[in-house]
Amino acid sequence: MRFSSTSLLVVDAQQGFTELCPDELPVPGGLDIVPAVNQLLELPWVRIDASQDWHPPDHRSFLGQRDNLYPPHCVIGTPGADFLPGLRTERFQAIWRKGYQRDFEAYALTAQHPAFPSMLRTQGIDTVVICGIATNICCFFAARDLRHAGFDVALVEDASAGIDVPAAGLFQETTKREGQRLGIRYLTLAQLLTQVNS
Repeated sequence: MRFSSTSLLVVDAQQGFTELCPDELPVPGGLDIVPAVNQLLELPWVRIDASQDWHPPDHRSFLGQRDNLYPPHCVIGTPGADFLPGLRTERFQAIWRKGYQRDFEAYALTAQHPAFPSMLRTQGIDTVVICGIATNICCFFAARDLRHAGFDVALVEDASAGIDVPAAGLFQETTKREGQRLGIRYLTLAQLLTQVNS
């Protein structure tokens, strides 16, 4: 893995997925990932992208709506949609908002931004490193889609936080096994640093 052909994708590192917004969708350890994510943000990737859940208040996935899966979270214009405190967001080169259509679910940013993989390729990127929230939901679906698009993909586990969602059939261990089957590499930050060079 070389910095010269690798990008970083920070997935949904937002307050609505932490105890700062306890009525939304707090993920255990969500706030704790900030130092590790910031370490990743300091590295000389070709580019750094971030995705941001950006939901209308009546999004289909919310309780009381069509899919009835999740409490309202990361609603447009609310504190829950903001990035985590202390996160070095000035390092983001682009922020890709998703989930902004009421009747369209978008776990992975490629669902609403299908040209994202092509854009990466035009910059000579063949590997994407992913971190953020939640490991087994939006991080996994972003990793899966990029893997299907032909990229080498690594997910940094200690710069991410996950949560089991039985109602949606999304379990951390099951999802990790599926990711490994697809060829997604699950690494710690320390392991990643031993594998990447300039």
